[in-house]
Amino acid sequence: MNLEEHAQECNDALSDLIGKKILDVEFKPIDTNCWNLYITTNTGKTVMSFCKNWSCPEIENRN
Repeated sequence: MNLEEHAQECNDALSDLIGKKILDVEFKPIDTNCWNLYITTNTGKTVMSFCKNWSCPEIENRN
């Protein structure tokens, strides 16, 4: 998967948040190079994982 395809995949996963009510956000470091952002909505949770050397975050929607 090239960078453009991966960016589109990230956009598609984030678009799942549109129209939902955000109830809580939490930022947790994994180590000095990686972090997780937890976004809790009225229908589930979205987890965004970031690392310094990644071109785009990994996004997981948990319903």
